[in-house]
Amino acid sequence: MTPDTNRMLLTEGPDDPHLLAQLNRLRFDAPLEDDFRADYEIASLHSRLVLLVMSLAAVALTPIYDALFLHPPQAFVGVSRLIQFGLEVPVLLAGLLLCLPSLRRWLPLGLILGTLTIAGGLIAQRVIGAAYGYSVPFDFAAVTIAALYTLGRVRFPYAFVTALVIAVAAITAEVQTFGNTSSAFYNCISLFIIFVMLSSAGYLLERTARENWIQRLQLLSLAKHDWLTGLPNRRHFEEALVKLLRAAARERSSVALMVLDIDDFKTYNDRYGHPAGDACLRQIGEWLKGQMRRPHDFCARIGGEEFAAVWWNPTPPGALMLAENLRSGIKALGIVHAAGGSQKVITASGGLVEVIAPQPEAAARGIAQQMISRADALLYHAKGAGRDQLITEETATAAAASSPAVNAP
Repeated sequence: MTPDTNRMLLTEGPDDPHLLAQLNRLRFDAPLEDDFRADYEIASLHSRLVLLVMSLAAVALTPIYDALFLHPPQAFVGVSRLIQFGLEVPVLLAGLLLCLPSLRRWLPLGLILGTLTIAGGLIAQRVIGAAYGYSVPFDFAAVTIAALYTLGRVRFPYAFVTALVIAVAAITAEVQTFGNTSSAFYNCISLFIIFVMLSSAGYLLERTARENWIQRLQLLSLAKHDWLTGLPNRRHFEEALVKLLRAAARERSSVALMVLDIDDFKTYNDRYGHPAGDACLRQIGEWLKGQMRRPHDFCARIGGEEFAAVWWNPTPPGALMLAENLRSGIKALGIVHAAGGSQKVITASGGLVEVIAPQPEAAARGIAQQMISRADALLYHAKGAGRDQLITEETATAAAASSPAVNAP
């Protein structure tokens, strides 16, 4: 899921007019539409397999129930079996092949072409059967339309055009074959009504699928993001950090982490009130979010006034520069804090750690917890050293080495 998608999911509620318009036209804005189509294709695979297997079984069993119940003329049977086993069965078997992972992207097109072929075969059998005085059920064409909309789960615009072609072909063949009879008239009216009803149901099925999908993603997004700032929350931060460390182990890359805390924030809340404190955190959250421009870099809110920033594979001097720019940029926002020390604006302190090519990959979760603990310790070092500064393990070591030794009495 892209950052733009996450932002949309967080800002557009279920009653948002823009989102409702997208649902009604059965098309989301990019990149959400691409994500939906990918998920929709995966979710539709099982029902499509069921459709293909059921259709194959129905055609394959035709000789049995023809012999037991329908007793078609032998002259018609030869033509019918040629259509069924020479055309319909190979098409259905080809559809099953398209369910293979390497061919799956062609499955929707295969279902459309297959439905047209099956429906065409059924219409042809009804026309040919009439010449032998045998009536193939007219409503088989409606069955193919219903199967396409329901189990086929082909997207509505394509399913509608396919269903329309089948309905027009079936009605045309019925009129030309049986003429101006009451039976043909009622068959055509019946198919038209079924087509309208099934098309309406097909539209509502896809709209409902889209609505359920967006609601599920909104819930997942809300579960992983902080409601106030829109940044990832602590849970998502820890999961994402572990994933990056595993990738760094595979690719021999590095991951940098800064834990950031707003200085004297309790004093700010006490002086200006909690609504002002929330507004301050939202402004800082927007600043942090806007500075993360690479795909794998991100910021998160991991505590009340505590944030984390993660960079994927920065250059050796890059992590320190990126972290300091991010931290000092909070002061540059100029959020007034009259009780905030000499600066009289909101400032932040940070602790920065970096891990290069962590090994082994399986230890990523433990390494992530160590990084968080080390960055936290450096943050408290920065707080104790006067706030409004960034401390790294190198600067902490240098500071400890330059401190005068304490002689025992």
